[in-house]
Amino acid sequence: MTSTDTSLNSPVRDSIITRTRTAAKRGLVAAITTVAATGLAMTAGGTVAAAPSVSVMSTKAGDGGLSEKTCNASSPQVRVDSFDVPGMAACYELTAASGWVAVNITGSYGVVNNLTSPVSVAFKLPDGAVYWQATVAPGEVHSIDVDRNGSTVVELQVSPVSSPNGPSTGELTPGPDADGNDNVVSLRSAGNRVAGQVARINWSGVVNSPLTRNSGFTDRLDGSFKVVDALDGSGCISLESAAYPDTYLHTTTGSGVAASINPDPTAATWCATDAATPVTGKYLASATNQSRVLTTGTATNRPLTTTTTRNVESAWFVDTALAFPGN
Repeated sequence: MTSTDTSLNSPVRDSIITRTRTAAKRGLVAAITTVAATGLAMTAGGTVAAAPSVSVMSTKAGDGGLSEKTCNASSPQVRVDSFDVPGMAACYELTAASGWVAVNITGSYGVVNNLTSPVSVAFKLPDGAVYWQATVAPGEVHSIDVDRNGSTVVELQVSPVSSPNGPSTGELTPGPDADGNDNVVSLRSAGNRVAGQVARINWSGVVNSPLTRNSGFTDRLDGSFKVVDALDGSGCISLESAAYPDTYLHTTTGSGVAASINPDPTAATWCATDAATPVTGKYLASATNQSRVLTTGTATNRPLTTTTTRNVESAWFVDTALAFPGN
């Protein structure tokens, strides 16, 4: 990024740099496999006890292919060992050829993969909004204990999984819900210009990107946004980056779109209306000037803009997020 790049303000650029550097450093620790990661619960007699299932409150979303089960050493399962879970383990079984589940398992220190397929594990490191992704091979025990502080497992995935395609799978209702879970969504183009590409934050600003559920976790997190109450206090919404806390999607002078910390509240407020076509498509109008709606750039990795033309190219499918952050 050059010194003249203003697509992201300095705090957001610093956040990206910190995440990259810290992940690289902590990844060396995460790659160490230890016997301690097995985390078996012991009875008074010294035998291994089956750990009870973690509360379903820890599950945020999924496709049903990986289902939470009571831990059983004789069953093919992937087990997350955690200091914070009753029985010190949460277990999941593969009920289809592939699957994914978004969770929030704090205090995690190890993953044991007793499936016959590799499992991708995404976890949040103890300090800041820093994430790491590891692939655990069948039969492997993998440590995710960082500096003896544990981590928060946020996703388990056996690939390849299906990606959103067709009508919207999510909604633009501000979170959190009654259970305290944020509403996290991804915005997928409904037009033909960059068909199926999603809005994401990257080094160039807020751009179109051909992300799928099989893309890297941190890339998918950059393409995910929390739906929150409008910063300007109206009945509309604001979109907070799932990857960079307190960073909001907003309009700039002219037709520009950016992501910044502490933006003008009205510029960071979007008013959603149903698109004329396609069905379930949405227009997102800027509260600063509601004649202008969010639209894609003209090619992959081109910055998003706003336009006064409301047609299929400025319509968005609102999907369940491609990735969920940890709490």
